[in-house]
Amino acid sequence: MSDSTKRARVRKPAESPTPPQSPAEHLAALQAREMGKTIMYQVDAWGHVETRFVRSQNVAAWQAKGFVVR
Repeated sequence: MSDSTKRARVRKPAESPTPPQSPAEHLAALQAREMGKTIMYQVDAWGHVETRFVRSQNVAAWQAKGFVVR
């Protein structure tokens, strides 16, 4: 029998928990993250709508994939 060649697993450092946010604070954080981005949609054959927040310089690439600007 040969010895095992398993590598030792390295544990990831634990992330510090973030303080809980109120719904209004959470909404404000989401809106701040999406500022300056273009909202694009794509509807598939089943009627599902996929939404993407795209940087302005990438709009043409997403339109080539079949997405429509809002």
